[in-house]
Amino acid sequence: MTMPAPALIGMQTTDVFDVIYTHTEGEPLCIIHSGIPYPLQSTVLEKRQFLTQNYDWVRKALMREPRGHNDMFGVFLTPPSSPDYDAGLIYIDGETYSHMCGHGTIAVAMAMVAHGMVPRHPSGVTTIRFETTAGLVVAEVTSDGAKVLHTKFENVPAYVEAQDIKIELPKYGVLHADIVWGGNYFGIIDLCKSDLRISPDNGRELIEMGLLARQQINAVYPIQHPTQAHITDLNFITFWHQPTIEGAMYKNVHVFSAGQLDRSPGGTGTSAMMAMFEARGKMGMNQPIRSEGLLGSGTFEGCLLGEVDLNGKRAVRPTVKGTASVLGTARWEINRDDPVAAGFIVR
Repeated sequence: MTMPAPALIGMQTTDVFDVIYTHTEGEPLCIIHSGIPYPLQSTVLEKRQFLTQNYDWVRKALMREPRGHNDMFGVFLTPPSSPDYDAGLIYIDGETYSHMCGHGTIAVAMAMVAHGMVPRHPSGVTTIRFETTAGLVVAEVTSDGAKVLHTKFENVPAYVEAQDIKIELPKYGVLHADIVWGGNYFGIIDLCKSDLRISPDNGRELIEMGLLARQQINAVYPIQHPTQAHITDLNFITFWHQPTIEGAMYKNVHVFSAGQLDRSPGGTGTSAMMAMFEARGKMGMNQPIRSEGLLGSGTFEGCLLGEVDLNGKRAVRPTVKGTASVLGTARWEINRDDPVAAGFIVR
């Protein structure tokens, strides 16, 4: 794929960025793969710092209106920092940055193979090693001839940080949350005995309850990842209850950032849910499960491969499998003299 010359900061008022749009079970992804002059041989954390200091306006411009929308999600696809990786992934939304994203990893890996951005392995299974701010993520993309079928990735190790943290929600009373790492930190709340149902029709209420639950958890439980010093935030709240798709283990929705709702089952969310279930004796190693998301349009397949140690904390090795679709491509021109060039939000 031919890439345009990168824009130089301060040299012109109009910058050009090429993107690929995908969705994974309804959850969008904007893959930004050109236009950023990343510092040579910089780590993914250094690239993220470079973006926040120099190109955060691009995040806002492409995630927010008029080019995006309130629930748009995206990723900066970056060069690798070393031969140990094939590419870097820096995940974003209209409010902030995420450490990892499973639906995004499924989509970007399939898009890279479909668009010839990595060599396609003749066996039909192409391995891509991604550098993320959560750690190494290894994706396997399966193809059948010219058709790209699905991605299965091994995520960073997942573990349970805390169980049964008390929260109180209006109309629903006292509930309890587990804090679980699955590439992002999640506050996981069981709704099986609650009247609150996971449905697009209840989106506004799910957002309100999720933001309130996150506020309460963060007020009483500080976060620090055992091996990644820069990870100190809990951004995601997961509600779950009985599935509506036959064969799924559960249905869930993830509320994050300023009240965005994940449409998909969630890849880092599936990793966290499996770690939570395993810690509670509800699933074992090498036991495939299926997770259902907000839309009920399909499922991800998850599995735990075994145990690992995270600086003294017991963790598990999750894999997640799913399928994404390419929606199209775009070349965005951003004129910095435009008063709404950096995007806007209407609530």
